[in-house]
Amino acid sequence: MIISKISHGLGNQLFQYAIARKLSIQAKTSLYFDLRYYNHHYATDTFRSFRLNNFKIDYQLLDTSPVLIYLSKATKLFPQRSLPPLFELVREGNDGFNARALTAKSMFVYLSGFWQTEQYFKDIQDVLQKEITLKIAATPQFQKFEALIKKEENPISLHIRRGDYVNNSQFSNQFGFIGLDYYKRATDMFQEKMPSCKFFVFSDDFQWVKENFPQDSNTVYVESAGDNSDLEDLMLMRTCKHHIIANSSFSWWGAWLNSYPGKMVVAPQKWYNNMPDLNTNDLIPADWLRM
Repeated sequence: MIISKISHGLGNQLFQYAIARKLSIQAKTSLYFDLRYYNHHYATDTFRSFRLNNFKIDYQLLDTSPVLIYLSKATKLFPQRSLPPLFELVREGNDGFNARALTAKSMFVYLSGFWQTEQYFKDIQDVLQKEITLKIAATPQFQKFEALIKKEENPISLHIRRGDYVNNSQFSNQFGFIGLDYYKRATDMFQEKMPSCKFFVFSDDFQWVKENFPQDSNTVYVESAGDNSDLEDLMLMRTCKHHIIANSSFSWWGAWLNSYPGKMVVAPQKWYNNMPDLNTNDLIPADWLRM
């Protein structure tokens, strides 16, 4: 049985699901989610909610199995909280890809981390692209933007994340807004390579975008609204052929889920502001361009 600790926002949840799905396929066993992170509000974190229930994925909840909860708590008494071959706690660490995570073979494997590299699940990409699709009905606004994207020869998603990267001191210090210069260099490159391209702009701060990233004939503001706007934005991003992502797991997934064979993805060279100990070498796929 594979148990994944699910936490934080949608992009992180998808990483936590993807590695767990890989291990569940590999071991031919069931997949459980531990959602206890969402039982509390953390002063230093942006408030998030569990979102994976909106996708066509198969899982069970840990809180429906008291035996598993007690087993998880009991392992606190064991060295490194593991007792193979019964129970194994696998933590991510700060050194990038942890190959040991893919070799865990205990009866109960508990995953704790963010797992932000495709190396954990690239070989099941086709499975994930099929499963990470929405169960909810498409809204008229989604259908409108989807039609606009599909009629373009070279639609490019462009994600500008500000929000807690600007307003939350911890996230501002850790990530921070990537800067307009990055977007200018990326858009200039695409316009040179693909004169017919059109940029579809996604953001959590359109007031700022409209003041600093003016709309023209080559730009469409994708201003979604409603409780599921984040889910719709993710699906619209993946509908584009090419991508300019932010230093955000959200637009990382928008690009990665895109199955267009000739896609080009531009990602920031610098992902973190002040986290020199975190290894990001595995974060960006080798065929993406860092700028």
